[in-house]
Amino acid sequence: MSKSVVACVEDLFFRSKIDATARHLNVPVRFTDPKGLAATCREAGTVAALVELSDGAVDAVAAMRTSGPDGALPVVGFLSHVDRELGRRAEAAGVTTVMPRSQFAETLPELLMDLMAPGTKREIREEPELPDE
Repeated sequence: MSKSVVACVEDLFFRSKIDATARHLNVPVRFTDPKGLAATCREAGTVAALVELSDGAVDAVAAMRTSGPDGALPVVGFLSHVDRELGRRAEAAGVTTVMPRSQFAETLPELLMDLMAPGTKREIREEPELPDE
């Protein structure tokens, strides 16, 4: 059973960003739409879901949380920073973490690694300084 992340993302920019980052990190990602979210999350090996928040996606998370044993599955939702009401509805529906798009994009590599291997320490290597000429 191979571990993977499910992504429910309609925006092509974010879909390609998630896909490229996941490939770079060797993290398997399966894409779905809101209608297929619950079924895809129930597949063996799913460790978390990334959800672009919209009315339909929030409803899909709520349905997933009430229809099966998916209560412990981490769901990370991202949305426009100005859409606070949708964020509150998402949290009430069972989205574990709600964050602005900008934060999601900035932290995506760390987020994917934390979802695949929680608690793993990662060594951050800084670029060496070039000598003065």
